[in-house]
Amino acid sequence: MDGEQTRVAMMRRRDSGGAWPVQGHRLSKPQADEVVELLLAARREFSFDALPHPEHVVDYPSARAVLGSIWTSAVAAVSTAATGEGSVSADIVALLQSVREVDERILVAQVRYRDQAFRRVRDALSLLGEAKSSKALVDLAPATACSLGFDRSIISRVEDSLWIPERVHVEQDHQWAEEILEVGRAQPQVLNGTLVETEMVRRRMPILVDQVQDRPGVHRPIADASMSRSYSAAPILLEGEVAGFVHVDCYYQQRNLDESDRQVLAMYTEGLGQALSRTMVLDRLDGLRTDMDDLARRVTEVGRDCGAQGLWGSDTAVLAAEPRRPRVTAGVEQFLQNAPVDPTLTRREVEVLRLMAAGDTNARIARRLVISEGTVKSHVKHILRKLGAANRAEAVSHWLRMGQGPREHARPGESWR
Repeated sequence: MDGEQTRVAMMRRRDSGGAWPVQGHRLSKPQADEVVELLLAARREFSFDALPHPEHVVDYPSARAVLGSIWTSAVAAVSTAATGEGSVSADIVALLQSVREVDERILVAQVRYRDQAFRRVRDALSLLGEAKSSKALVDLAPATACSLGFDRSIISRVEDSLWIPERVHVEQDHQWAEEILEVGRAQPQVLNGTLVETEMVRRRMPILVDQVQDRPGVHRPIADASMSRSYSAAPILLEGEVAGFVHVDCYYQQRNLDESDRQVLAMYTEGLGQALSRTMVLDRLDGLRTDMDDLARRVTEVGRDCGAQGLWGSDTAVLAAEPRRPRVTAGVEQFLQNAPVDPTLTRREVEVLRLMAAGDTNARIARRLVISEGTVKSHVKHILRKLGAANRAEAVSHWLRMGQGPREHARPGESWR
């Protein structure tokens, strides 16, 4: 374990659990020293009660707040002298000039930091653009989120009002990331209005959450496992619907996130949603390509067998070797698309049921919907239970007897898990 890893591990063990004083980007030592020097000079000129303590100078917002307090005290002294109740010393005039110059430098540094953060967003989205599948994209997303200047990130999906973590990245502590992910997956949370994340689903906007350890309405198991104090989260939108979340914090930097962090994360998740829409299309195209390759292989086999055995012999051999999907005419296809469903079925179960009726196997359904074969089997099990059917054929028969009704649509985000 190198020095940095040792520092990270020791920090995790020694975390006192106290609040973090830093809000936003931490000041460099030269910047902090410059502000503290002015503060000490002001404390020599004015009342201590009117000025903050030097230990409060930790980040850009606090530095500018301290400089504002110095400016207010100095201007008050000048106003008092103007009424004939005192004199304005050269030191106070020099102090005012220094406060203005330092405040301008701090503001420029703050703006420069934001510009750098936005450049990091562009670089991160460029990396996401190289992903060739939804799985590859989701695997890449946590690390690229941290590259924006955050220490930890969680990528989650939202399905049927459940918040389910999918990936966790902790800089230089893979074991901790696995622990947080295990806790989150074992205890998925219902977005029923009690959680602060529900606001993201309702408003489609990113959030800032401080005082995490003491705040109600957070994902308590993850909060306890991560020991976070402050985080930002933003929704991943697909076709205007919330398909997932990205959560980030700055645990090792020991700082609370601010509005700049929220803006950076919002830009990133917007790009992530667009990239995910693109890879979902690539996934579907890949599934179609697989189907076409399979069809070409079968045609080749039929042609080869026809030359050796004659047409009837080749058909018999191919059918015996591998059952094929029954041919579905255009009229039947239209009926399957428009047939109504039991209201207890989810939209994903409706898709699976239609493909079952069209004769698709579990493996083919999995490819077409870009999900695992195990997930298909789980959906089939739920369909049989809800329809009171003993097998697939009985479930399809029950459905087809219901007549015609409105067409269902897939729920955004269900195919990138």
